[in-house]
Amino acid sequence: MAKKNQAANTNHLLHWRNVRNLSLEQLSVKLSATGIGYASANTLNRWEKGETVIKPWAIPALAKIYKITEDELLHGPREANSMLPTQVSAAYTGLDLEIAEQVISMGYTCWIASRPQEARQAVERVLPWLETMERRSPLSPFAKQGKHLLSRGYELLGVLALDNLENDTAISQFRRALTMSEELRDPNLIAAHTTELGDAYRRKGDKTTAIALIETALDTSQQIQRATHGYVLEMLAYTHADVGHESEFTRYIETAIDLLGHSGEGEGAGRREFIPFEVLEIYGKVMRDFGHPTEALTYLDRAEDALRIRPNVPRWHAVLTISRAQALCDAGELEAGVAAAIHGLTLAHSCQSPRQMNRVRKLKNKLNTSEYRDEPALIPLREVVADVYSGNRSPLDWHPKHGM
Repeated sequence: MAKKNQAANTNHLLHWRNVRNLSLEQLSVKLSATGIGYASANTLNRWEKGETVIKPWAIPALAKIYKITEDELLHGPREANSMLPTQVSAAYTGLDLEIAEQVISMGYTCWIASRPQEARQAVERVLPWLETMERRSPLSPFAKQGKHLLSRGYELLGVLALDNLENDTAISQFRRALTMSEELRDPNLIAAHTTELGDAYRRKGDKTTAIALIETALDTSQQIQRATHGYVLEMLAYTHADVGHESEFTRYIETAIDLLGHSGEGEGAGRREFIPFEVLEIYGKVMRDFGHPTEALTYLDRAEDALRIRPNVPRWHAVLTISRAQALCDAGELEAGVAAAIHGLTLAHSCQSPRQMNRVRKLKNKLNTSEYRDEPALIPLREVVADVYSGNRSPLDWHPKHGM
């Protein structure tokens, strides 16, 4: 019986080699390359058949090659999650975090490409697996990488929730991302996720909590990368603008521009990209809020110039077009502003962004109570917004008229 059990255990070696699609010769070369020891193809074959006992030095070496734990090498794969797709479930049995990273990166790509549903589906496919791994194997050599991927996944779900006007859900997801980054003790991740959490509170209307959180992130500025530091300052400036602190806004946004606007693109925590467009667009938007629409248009022009290097990101074009519409209307250029607003609304709809679509509705409501309320130029905007928000349907179910 003991001999049979030994053979059953060693057959797991064959399983893992098949999972990695390696021949005995290829495995022998990889094993030799670790510098720990050497085993010929024949020796490996005897280990897999249970004819001889695997050498102790080979256990950690093979586990590293197969990207699994030593326990899994000797005793077989852990229970797979049947709710996940086959290829992901197989990855869990081998603790293959490479697949998870590819799926989450695909989610971010879908988000930038204005496909939020696909982004959410991609992340939700692998999060249960990552959560199970983090819970069952906290001491695994792959635990740190798993936590990092979890933080990225929670962060993306938070961003998606914000864009869908689900502020409480976003707060919950950003808190989960922050927990992972704190466990990793990664100052860049901690600063970015704390800032994102603060921004979620800002959008919910709790400006006091928002400022407190983002100032906490700013306290780590000596430890974080340039792009992350700029992002923190950008969002702190934006939050101060929301409560009418013009001097604080100007102080923080100018420093953010020095860090982001003049340094090209930079990759910040959580693999989000911080680009000059974002900080310049915020500057323009806030200048308009403070009653300086002409100056706002200057910054929005600079934001458009920065966006030329990334022409295939429709979400950012929607954001910029709507901000420009607001500034044009405030500057008295009503016809141009209304045309930009309608164009921005259709762009936001194509990006499946309820938040950006709602900005156009707010602009229409503001104009309805302004000195322009009786202007014929407002009629097309009123009609389009009424069509978008008619009945109980989601604004995303709206079908723009051809040629709009």
